[in-house]
Amino acid sequence: MASLEQLARSRYSCRDFSPQTVPSAILDRLLGIAQGITHASSRRSVPSAGALYPLQLLAIAGRIRDLDAATYTFDPESCMLKTHLDHDVREALQQAALEDQPWIGQAAGIITICADMGAATQTFADQPPYGSRGQRYAWIEAGAAAQNIQLQATAEGLGSVLVAGFCDEATAAALALETPIMPLIHLCFGWPAMAQNRASTE
Repeated sequence: MASLEQLARSRYSCRDFSPQTVPSAILDRLLGIAQGITHASSRRSVPSAGALYPLQLLAIAGRIRDLDAATYTFDPESCMLKTHLDHDVREALQQAALEDQPWIGQAAGIITICADMGAATQTFADQPPYGSRGQRYAWIEAGAAAQNIQLQATAEGLGSVLVAGFCDEATAAALALETPIMPLIHLCFGWPAMAQNRASTE
């Protein structure tokens, strides 16, 4: 098993994915490492200010084995997926991106990290800077979840890339999100088109 240091050194931003399908068991592990329950007290795999856990994960399945091409919500308590939208929204998410980002539509799957910004803002409304401290906590939590996903993807041999350059309103519409749920980050993943080609790395 690779060490954390080896995984961190091996992680890179993959923007060219093969057409191969990804086993659903790998998607389950990516979701679990991002928001899975790790303690009897319902504590999760990433820290959350005040144990609020405002994050919500959407799994967009394009080429995921044993899953229909659709959009699913992840339940951390049961580790189960529930259909959110009965269709593939990768193309719509690509259209909502800032500038041309074809890897969004090309990825085998996408995990979109969303957050209940209303709950985050209200819970920490008495902490300065007033009205935004809770949102800052939510972004920090989302970053921790995203890093977990990318390291797990690396451990599985997958390529992944973090995408935050998108129109919030168009992305929320494509994902049928209702205020105050806000999309924060896409994690696009799949098998690298050429594992030995790191020309598009960071």
